[in-house]
Amino acid sequence: MIYFIYPAIALIVIFIIVSAIMRKRIYKEVDRLEEWKHGILNRDIPDEIGKVKKLQMSGQTEEKFETWRNEWDEIVGTILPDIGERLFDIEDLAAKNRFKKAQQIVATTDQRLVGIEEQIKQLLEDVQSLVLSEEQNRTEIDEVRTAYKELYTIITKKRGSLGPGLASFDENMDKINELLDSFDQSTSDGSYLLARNYLLEATTLLKELEELIERYPKLLMQVETKIPAEVKDLQNGMEEMEQAGYQLEAFSIQSRLELIEKELEKTKEDLVLLKCDGVEDKLTEMTNQIEQLYETLEFEVESKQYVFAKLDHLTSQVEGSKVKVDTLSEETLDVRKSYFVSDQQLGEQKQIKESAQDLTNQLYFLCDLADNQKQTFTSIREMVDEWQDKMTELDTRIEKENATLFALREDERKAKETLHSLQDTMVEMNRVLKKSNIPGLPNRALDQLENAEEIIVDASNQLQEVPLELGRINILIEEATSIVEKNSELIHEMIELAELVELVIQYGNRYRSRSESVEAGLIEAELLFRQYEYKEALECAVRVIEKYEPDVLNVVKEYMPV
Repeated sequence: MIYFIYPAIALIVIFIIVSAIMRKRIYKEVDRLEEWKHGILNRDIPDEIGKVKKLQMSGQTEEKFETWRNEWDEIVGTILPDIGERLFDIEDLAAKNRFKKAQQIVATTDQRLVGIEEQIKQLLEDVQSLVLSEEQNRTEIDEVRTAYKELYTIITKKRGSLGPGLASFDENMDKINELLDSFDQSTSDGSYLLARNYLLEATTLLKELEELIERYPKLLMQVETKIPAEVKDLQNGMEEMEQAGYQLEAFSIQSRLELIEKELEKTKEDLVLLKCDGVEDKLTEMTNQIEQLYETLEFEVESKQYVFAKLDHLTSQVEGSKVKVDTLSEETLDVRKSYFVSDQQLGEQKQIKESAQDLTNQLYFLCDLADNQKQTFTSIREMVDEWQDKMTELDTRIEKENATLFALREDERKAKETLHSLQDTMVEMNRVLKKSNIPGLPNRALDQLENAEEIIVDASNQLQEVPLELGRINILIEEATSIVEKNSELIHEMIELAELVELVIQYGNRYRSRSESVEAGLIEAELLFRQYEYKEALECAVRVIEKYEPDVLNVVKEYMPV
């Protein structure tokens, strides 16, 4: 039993504690809601509503006053007492441990009080709006009436400059007057909010007219006088140019002017109704379009002068190009007698002739267009500039071909100079050989010299052929140049080596009597020397002498001339 009693007691204790905590929380919420309710009751709402009594108690004001007073009476006499009853119910439920139900009523009551707050807030705003409207109406009406009178005076003075828009100005002034009358009537009826709307509408319209009365005459002047005059001047200018033979149909100026006139008429209709928003931008756009058309005609006149001045120059230029092409052909024929000219180069010159003829025909066509005024000079000017670019390109191609022909002859000159230089080098090598007094050259050196002479002869023969194949000649000369340079280097090495061998043998003669091996070695070295094997002779001599003079080569080289 003990095991059942203690847990039961513990549960009861826990239940009592939790109930006490929940009850305390709910009572705290009830106190908060009660305080909130009393706070609403103690507000000076009746005093705020009572401010309306100072106004004209009739019409809209009287209706709103009764509505607000009844609304407050309902809150105080019905809604708040009902909330008080609900608070008692919450406490009763909490005492009976019906916490969930009590919490639901707390939440509902809280929402009702929030709703009452919103209702009171709106009520006070409406009261304030009505009172403020009456005050604003009273302070602003005199300013509006004064502004109306001043504007009326201005319109009277400017009636002559308002043109077809005068009726709309008068209509709007009448409308402002009607709004002010409606304002007075609504104020007398106690409808201050309605009167406020009339006053604001009148004020807005008045400001619009004040701003418009300054702009309108200028806009009307542009629509009725300035732009139509510019259109007329442009049309007269077109007629004069057409009578002078200018072809202007391609510019579609007349159709563009008709569009401007239509837009101008529509703008004028808007001005009559005082619809002026965006009119400045439209008029600016029309003015810009007219200026562009003027520029088009001016450029056409300028282009005529440009074209005729340019055509005289181009005629002389094309004649000069013909001379250049003929000279190029003659030069090519002359060059082909001595040189090989590729089919590609001949094809390029054929295309140059065709291009020159095409440009000549095009120039005749341009002259015909200009003389007979078959197109606009603006378009002819574009074609003239394009023709000029093609002629410049043609001149560049002619110069390139001339440079190519010159390069052929220049290559021949350089080839001959190089060949003469190689021949002189060969002669100089023979002179050096004779002067050196060496016994002779090895077979490989003789073969290289013979090969070089054959290539030089072959290149010389090629230079005598007609037409010249400079490509083949240049290859032979490059090959000959390489071999001659190698031969020159080889001969100088052989001469130097032969002189060194001779000196070494002479130096070694002082050791002949010391050893038979030295005697035999030097005899073998002399034999190799006479057989032109200078490298082997040097090695043989140095080998037998080193036994007595280890540094024999350096010793002998000191006696050699630089």
